[in-house]
Amino acid sequence: MSINNSEVKMREYPKVSIIIPTFNGLELLKTSIPAVLKTHYPNIEIIVVDNGSSDGSGSFLLKTYPTVSVISLKENKSIVFAHNLGVSAAHGSLISFLNNDMEVDPNWLLPLVLAMESSECLAACDSKYINYYERNKFDHSGGAGRFIDKFGNSISRGGGEIDEGQFNAQEEAFHALSLFKKDLFLKVGGFDESFFGYYDETDLCWRLHRLGYKILFVPKSVIYHMGSATTLGKVPAKETKKKFKKIIIFHFYKNRLCMLIKNQFGLSLIFSVLVCLFDFCGTSLVWLFTGNSDYVPILGKALIWNLTNFKATLQHRIRFKNKSTDFNKLFFPYSGVWKTKASML
Repeated sequence: MSINNSEVKMREYPKVSIIIPTFNGLELLKTSIPAVLKTHYPNIEIIVVDNGSSDGSGSFLLKTYPTVSVISLKENKSIVFAHNLGVSAAHGSLISFLNNDMEVDPNWLLPLVLAMESSECLAACDSKYINYYERNKFDHSGGAGRFIDKFGNSISRGGGEIDEGQFNAQEEAFHALSLFKKDLFLKVGGFDESFFGYYDETDLCWRLHRLGYKILFVPKSVIYHMGSATTLGKVPAKETKKKFKKIIIFHFYKNRLCMLIKNQFGLSLIFSVLVCLFDFCGTSLVWLFTGNSDYVPILGKALIWNLTNFKATLQHRIRFKNKSTDFNKLFFPYSGVWKTKASML
C-alpha cells in the first residue's frame, strides 16, 4: 500500500496527543521531552503519565516543562493502563504513543499525519525505528515495520541491519505504535489492560485488521530508540533486576498465547496455539541447558493464567468478530525458538 504524501493536502493540522508513560525515568525524560518539543508540527499536546515514580519525574516535568500535561499515579499500574489513561485525557483526534527512552527526529510527525489523513481505511501508522546509539542501524524493537508470524512470534523487520534504504517504501505492516486514529482505537476497546505490557499493541492492531482496517509503515518518520532502557534501565540490584525480568517473561508469554486465542481464526487457531505451546517447550529446554532453569516455572504460570482466564478471553474474542481476513499476507514465516536454535547449529 503506497501513498504519495505530496498529493495529500490537509485543510488544517489535526491535533495529535502524544502520550508518554514513565516510571523512574527522570534521566530519560531529559532527552525525550526536549526532542518532542522540537517537533515540526503546529498542533500537538504532550501527556506524560507518571506510573508512581519515586525519582522526582513528575515535579521535574511540572517545573521544567509547564506546557507538558502530567498525570501522576501513586503506583505503577502498567504501561498499558498508562496508555489508556492518557487516551482518556487526550484532546486530539490522533494519538501517538512514545516511550520515555526515545528521541524523535524533528520531522517525525508530519509524514505520519499526512499518510493517516490520506485514507479512511488506515487505522494506524508506524515510524522507522533506528538504534539510538548506532544511528546507521535499525532498532530491534521496531525496525522497518512490526510484524508477527501466524503463531504470534514478533518480528521487527530489519532489526540490527544497517539502514541502506532497503526499506524506504511505504507499505503495510501488521502492527504499530507511532500514531492511531483515536476513534478507531476506542472502537476496538483500546489496549487490553490484562496484558500489563508486551504484545498489547499487536493485539490491538490485530483487532483493527479483523475489522478491515490497515496499518502503514512510514519510513520518512524516524524515531531513535535506546532499547530496554525503559524496562530494565533503572532496576538497581542484581536480584531485583532478575525478579523484574521474571515479571517481564511471564507477561510476554502469557500475552502471546492470550492474543492468539483472542484473534486467530479457523484451523489456524488450533495450529497456532499448538505451535505456541511447542515453542514454550523449546524455550524451556533452552533455559534448562543454559543455567536458567528458574525461569521454566514461569511458562507454567503463563499457561495457568490463560486457563483461568479462558472464559474472559473467549468473551473478548466474540465481542470483536471478524469482518475481514484478507490480512493473511502480512504474516511472516515461522520465526520461533526452534528456527532460531536450528540456525545456530
